[in-house]
Amino acid sequence: MGRWYIMIGYIALCKKNGTVNRVIRSVPVGLINEGKNIRELFTDPFELDHILTQDLACPSSLRLRMKLEGDPLVYVTLKAYGDQLLLLVFGLDEPYQFSQLIEMTLSALEVPEVMGQDPYGAGYYEIQKLNSQLINYQRTMAKTNVRLQTLLKEMQTARSAIEILERDPLTGLFTEKVFYDRAANVLEKSADEAFDIAAVDIEQFKIVNDTFGAVAGDRLLMDLAMCLMNLPVDPPPLYTRARADTFFILLHRQKTLYDILDEHVSLFLERYPLPMRLQIRIGIYHIEDRALEVARMCDRALLAADSIKGSYGRRIAQYNHTMHEKLMLEQKIVNTMVESLQREDFQVYLQPKAEINTGRLIGAEALVRWKHPEFGMISPGDFIPVFEKNGFIYSLDLFVWRTACRMLRDWKKANRSIPISVNVSRTDLYHKDLPETLSGMCRDYDLAPDELHLEITESSYVRDSVQLLTVIRRLRQAGFIIEMDDFGSGYSSLNTLSDLPIDIIKLDMIFLRQSENNLRRQKVMQLIIDLARELDLPVIAEGVETEEQAILLKAMGCPYAQGYLYGRPMPETEFFKF
Repeated sequence: MGRWYIMIGYIALCKKNGTVNRVIRSVPVGLINEGKNIRELFTDPFELDHILTQDLACPSSLRLRMKLEGDPLVYVTLKAYGDQLLLLVFGLDEPYQFSQLIEMTLSALEVPEVMGQDPYGAGYYEIQKLNSQLINYQRTMAKTNVRLQTLLKEMQTARSAIEILERDPLTGLFTEKVFYDRAANVLEKSADEAFDIAAVDIEQFKIVNDTFGAVAGDRLLMDLAMCLMNLPVDPPPLYTRARADTFFILLHRQKTLYDILDEHVSLFLERYPLPMRLQIRIGIYHIEDRALEVARMCDRALLAADSIKGSYGRRIAQYNHTMHEKLMLEQKIVNTMVESLQREDFQVYLQPKAEINTGRLIGAEALVRWKHPEFGMISPGDFIPVFEKNGFIYSLDLFVWRTACRMLRDWKKANRSIPISVNVSRTDLYHKDLPETLSGMCRDYDLAPDELHLEITESSYVRDSVQLLTVIRRLRQAGFIIEMDDFGSGYSSLNTLSDLPIDIIKLDMIFLRQSENNLRRQKVMQLIIDLARELDLPVIAEGVETEEQAILLKAMGCPYAQGYLYGRPMPETEFFKF
């Protein structure tokens, strides 16, 4: 496999013995990390010794061969900065890439906290000196010098206002609108050529910012932008950072293009010096209808990327007609959701929870159904994910919670009081006033909080454990009963049972079905039930459909169950008779 990177650029602060203190920028990523010695970069490490021992108040340079495929010959410059040394290593295959090296160097030096310098204005003098040094080292490259001098002149005059507005200030890529305009122009002028749109998206980018800080998040975006710009394809693609962590690329269609893109991104992720597992998803839209707006093409590519989020076996997916139908359905859902809630097209159904030994009714789960006047019954599997994504789920959940509270009040008046459990979406947990909102509802309907059980899915614990723990502790302090829904469907662990403030476990129906005729899975289920009993956590098995399943659960000591065997979800009037 040939070398992926057509440009080498490495900037770091190191000790006078060569030990790296701080890596500022690295292309390719991960050449040498903090704590290593810069001698390890080169085939003959001792060639650096005579320059390291010099007084480097003034910059000193030489050319060395690097330990990369082909042993490329690169420029190496060292200069003293207090008790540290600033190291610059660069090498180019093509003269036109020299401008990218300058842009990389300047963007690195402009990042706050790299060397304690102030933003652009305060560090401008040092940047100018570094640019002058680079010009001196490349005087033999006439074409490159012309491009460099032009670039420096543009910087000295702050460039034109138009060009500044066209570029993303963090990555230097085109802004989303400029990308749309230029991509449309390319497609119009190259009507006989085949093109694709690629959407590149970082999964759970918010975790990077929350855990490692905004500076690390910005650096990841800049490094990924540099990685994509160094994609070894010809002619060069068109790029934009359209949203926080989403990039779009317009590419000429090539036979092996996406194998190259997949391997290129994979190599970037393997070498990236961040102590967490980064996931990048790529969606591809083959451009067929040139009349379609470029923004809609990008939406389709992003839809393809979204289709494999959470799927760790795939990195690239292509847009297809099924995704288009899903997109159209989502649009219909979004267009009518507010009116439907106002018209009360949403209905709250109830599914019984029963004691396995006696069949006695011990509670109910509130489940929302959407009976649309035009589209008929819309499956929760179709509209719930859309509402979670656009934030409307909180408005819908408020409606379900109020309806459940009203039912509980009416039942108490009729002396038929049993608890109702309602679902709390993962996005609901980000509302800081959630405990106060639910407590207020209970007061309005003259209810005790423990009459309204709150179901929170197991996956929410995994994805948002810190935020969720804070909210759940407040809910339990307010007197609510917390049920962990879908246990066994994802990442169940002993930590889940021992550390989280929950009152009831609901075993997922998939886990239950897989346990039939499988001795090993039955033993795992038995262990969970026994462990929950030791922790004083009641267990409700979800999805019980047959007598055989009920007999198996009874033998295991599972006290409660929910499923079609005990009753399907039904409207309130039917449930009241039930």
